Amino acid sequence: MTSDKGNITGRQNSKLSDDYVLIGKVVKPHGIRGEVKVYTFSERLDNLKLYKEVVLLKPEDGTVETYQLINSRPQVKLAIVQLQGVNTREAAESLQGSEIWLDKSEFPDLEPGEYYWDQFVGLQAVTDTGIELGEISGLFATKAHDVMVIKGAGREYMIPVKDEIIKQIDTKAGKVIIAPPAGLLEVNE
Repeated sequence: MTSDKGNITGRQNSKLSDDYVLIGKVVKPHGIRGEVKVYTFSERLDNLKLYKEVVLLKPEDGTVETYQLINSRPQVKLAIVQLQGVNTREAAESLQGSEIWLDKSEFPDLEPGEYYWDQFVGLQAVTDTGIELGEISGLFATKAHDVMVIKGAGREYMIPVKDEIIKQIDTKAGKVIIAPPAGLLEVNE
């Protein structure tokens, strides 16, 4: 149902347009040849190698730089990434803590009925009985399934993204219809 191209929180940086999505963070250098260890918000560590270029944003000073992605390989829970022009450990150290953003135009096409997380952000969540829960503000992954965060009327709901709960996604109408099992909404109160 969903394809995770980033831990979507609805957050954008003023230096980047809405055409970009946060997909990971540089954790630290790896080795002496300029590679970096990256924590990726994707469930699949090998997803990074699908892309040609990434944008790095340094939160401490707002610097934004575009890099060609030369190589990416999974290692335990991180990805080891080589960026063009980053050839020394010192250069890699200077990227530590940088956010990694991706242009949405680089995303692969999806099959019918599949959606990227960022397509949910801003949609209204409504139950199958017509109760308006609020606006979807983000999603995150758990080991069991993805979870949709809905904010509205002073409440926040955490709704599992499962076929038996998500009944209809209508991006054109701007809403998602959910059928929460008994007690799910009360647990979130």
